[in-house]
Amino acid sequence: MLIPLFFSFITLFATSVIEYGTLTMRRSLSTHIFVRALVYTLGASVYILLNRLGVKQPFVYYLIPVIYLWACDYLFTETLPQKIFLFFTDWCFTTFVSALCNWATAWIDAEQLRLAVRIALYMMSYIVLLPVYFRYGRRYVREMLYLFDKANPVYAAFPFLAFVLFTIFFGPLVRASDFSQFLTMVLFICFILFTFYLMVAHFHTVFSRLQFDNKLMNVERLLVLQKKYYAEIDKGVRVQRERLHDTRHHLVALSTMASAGRTEALIQYLSKLLELYSHSNARRYCENDVANAVLGGYISIAEENKIAVSVELDLPQKMGIDEYELCTLFGNTLENAIEACRRIPADSILFAKRYIKLKSRVEQGRLTVRIENSFLNDSSIEKDNFVSSKTGHGGVGLESVNAVVDLYQGSMSCERQESTFVFSAVLCLRPSPFASVRPIN
Repeated sequence: MLIPLFFSFITLFATSVIEYGTLTMRRSLSTHIFVRALVYTLGASVYILLNRLGVKQPFVYYLIPVIYLWACDYLFTETLPQKIFLFFTDWCFTTFVSALCNWATAWIDAEQLRLAVRIALYMMSYIVLLPVYFRYGRRYVREMLYLFDKANPVYAAFPFLAFVLFTIFFGPLVRASDFSQFLTMVLFICFILFTFYLMVAHFHTVFSRLQFDNKLMNVERLLVLQKKYYAEIDKGVRVQRERLHDTRHHLVALSTMASAGRTEALIQYLSKLLELYSHSNARRYCENDVANAVLGGYISIAEENKIAVSVELDLPQKMGIDEYELCTLFGNTLENAIEACRRIPADSILFAKRYIKLKSRVEQGRLTVRIENSFLNDSSIEKDNFVSSKTGHGGVGLESVNAVVDLYQGSMSCERQESTFVFSAVLCLRPSPFASVRPIN
């Protein structure tokens, strides 16, 4: 009885490692530990009970993983089809590894030796295969899970059907007979893997198309913002030229007032000039032209909606990040911040205090971004997941930001603090011979 429980524990450990390395945690760490301990204990107890009752039907035992599927659904944030797809893909994978180890040791006559070799092979298989998955397979699995929200969830049924069929014909409870049956099992699993490959290739093509469309949208957005920004610059240049032309007249007027001793009139005239020259039509927030164009456009929108904006930027002209990806990063996050401020009703006490604070800098090859904004504390914001009021689920804009952050091997977080929402991200910039920042040592 202990041997099957030991194999079950190894299987559960391997599937849990894949889940934690692929999915997004919803609950606290203490909750994860408690739930995992609970379902493992419950699963083992059910197995022991069925064994003592003399239940021999293998499929009754295969109902036990339903408990672990519930834990996966409770602990992680992805949708149910996403979690079903990953869960049964895991179990199909672990069942194949178990069956393969069973067949590989079938030729050993001594039962104790066969069992010891099988356990050793089973453990060594995961020591080798899990790093291979995280190195080469996890990215494609995440792409497929990402597209489940935009495609037919029926795809989640495929790994379940593959798991059931494989268990019926070649599961670890099926006794090894001859080499032809082993060869049939290998061909069957090759067919499943090839089908998975076709799904991954298809999903990857769709994912790439979505990324291309998103980049094209950002190009168009950047062009609009740049046209607006450079129009403001041109307007500022023309105003400054007019002011420079009028400077001589102002000096003559000031000199006349001073000679005549008209002190009060001189002070009033100087006050009007200072007020006139204090307004700048083309504001620059940093050295980077793309950041200036994007920020200038969205800050104008925020100020038109009477949202207070404060900016602290230290961004050089050359940063080691694609300008369209920089537009994606700042454009989508600022758009979300403005949208959150707009959702605050006029009768709220927060309405008059709406604000957006943006801080960003480049230091030691890393780009850090922090955007804090006021928001209405309601169900449209969930912990670690901004939910757009425009779509009813995770905002597409923030998904694009997440893709950019992943591309630059960074990390991001979204959290709420009472009546404020905070977005923060760190990106590892690409080294550039023209960059004014130092690369990471």
